[in-house]
Amino acid sequence: MSASLDALAEILTGSFDVPAEDIAPDKTLDELGVDSVARVELADIAHEQFGVLIPDDELTGDTTVEQCLKAITITGGDA
Repeated sequence: MSASLDALAEILTGSFDVPAEDIAPDKTLDELGVDSVARVELADIAHEQFGVLIPDDELTGDTTVEQCLKAITITGGDA
């Protein structure tokens, strides 16, 4: 299963208290307040919900929401 922007937004708002109105495809994880520990947790949640393994170097502070979706979708396509 691949992620949609809505599904990723739900994770960001529900697990990391990111305000929904702040989430946009061009926003970086740093801009959304998702720190390095939360990025590891985000990768774990993606694995649980979508069955994908995202390498640690795929989710950095400079990673945008759109890039997160692509990582989940591309990685999920191989699962």
